[in-house]
Amino acid sequence: MGAWGTAVLSDDLAGDISFRYKDLLGEEYSGEEASRLVINEFLGEVDSEEVTVFWLSFALIQWKAGRLQEQVKNKAIEIIDSGADLERWEEEPKLLKKRTTVLQKLKEQLSSPQPQAKKVPKRFVADTHLKAGDAVSYELLSGNFIILKVVKIIEEWTGDRYPLFEICDWIGKEIPSKTQIDDLKMKNWTWDNGVQEVKRVAVVPAGKRDNPKKRIKVEEEGVELSEVQQKSYTLCTWKDLDENLKEFYHFE
Repeated sequence: MGAWGTAVLSDDLAGDISFRYKDLLGEEYSGEEASRLVINEFLGEVDSEEVTVFWLSFALIQWKAGRLQEQVKNKAIEIIDSGADLERWEEEPKLLKKRTTVLQKLKEQLSSPQPQAKKVPKRFVADTHLKAGDAVSYELLSGNFIILKVVKIIEEWTGDRYPLFEICDWIGKEIPSKTQIDDLKMKNWTWDNGVQEVKRVAVVPAGKRDNPKKRIKVEEEGVELSEVQQKSYTLCTWKDLDENLKEFYHFE
């Protein structure tokens, strides 16, 4: 199961359904058209065990959005009354009991007045003009500059694109030459206990206004990157980058 709890929306599939449905509403699809697309897209992909998860979670998602359709409601209640969903939980008696209570509450909720439908805003999709191999200067709040090298552009299934950086071990007022930038080593991330490690940082905007364009500039292209092989990295927003640079890299 992709569930991490007995709550209706405590499931990976429920998260995917919610994301897609709200995305469609944000793109100004009607409730009926958004529902049709979600049903067609997901029911063709889920296995027999996940079908009950789909209808139960989609009914609750629609109810919360103030757009519960009668057909979706009826399908969910039919599943609850039949006990079909509970088969997944039979090997865990305690969880089975909790799930039974959850579904009875869901049935009551779906039969109660739903919230008023509100306009769903279009989702912000992060993008970047940077590319792998770029060396960018970043102006700290102190007025000093540091150098960030773009390792790659991370592309999420959601459409978001954002850079993964190597933090170079350099700080100053005069931007170094390309040759000097090529030779720069990565600066270690230092934990509160003094332990150091090599760590790259991915930076994503928190929203439309989280844009550091006045403090960041591409200085060189096609620069040399570290040969360190590392899959893990830290993710932060641009608005939190300065705090992270100060706390973990001791840049001020």
